[in-house]
Amino acid sequence: MNLNVARFSLYEYQNQVWTATAESGTGIEDLAKPDYFANIANKLQQYDRICVRVDTGEWYVELLVVACGKNWAKTVVTMQVEFNESVNADEGRDAVFDLYSVVHRGPHCKWSVVRKADKEVIKEYCGTKSEAQAWLSSYLMTL
Repeated sequence: MNLNVARFSLYEYQNQVWTATAESGTGIEDLAKPDYFANIANKLQQYDRICVRVDTGEWYVELLVVACGKNWAKTVVTMQVEFNESVNADEGRDAVFDLYSVVHRGPHCKWSVVRKADKEVIKEYCGTKSEAQAWLSSYLMTL
């Protein structure tokens, strides 16, 4: 016996993948309560997936909706990641930011961005220090 073609389709046509951001103080165990998703349960259907992250960055969970009604949803955890510390995007940015310095190189070159490792000038001719720092921030986003 073969699978009937009518029973085969792309996931996107049958179910949805949702993203939810839980407020700080929410625990993973709270997501298992059927009333946690009460106010959005009418949008869900069986086999939808919900990717949940918490404001503090302490954990990330993927849920599968196994049953739902107009004001409740029963979910099971299909994937769970708990971080030892909260994720702080600024920490990574600051570490990369520390690889460069913003220095004044005289009236001609003005404010410049210099890579500390090899003293290579990355950007020069910035009128102010804040202009050079803004350029560096923008540059680091492209890396």
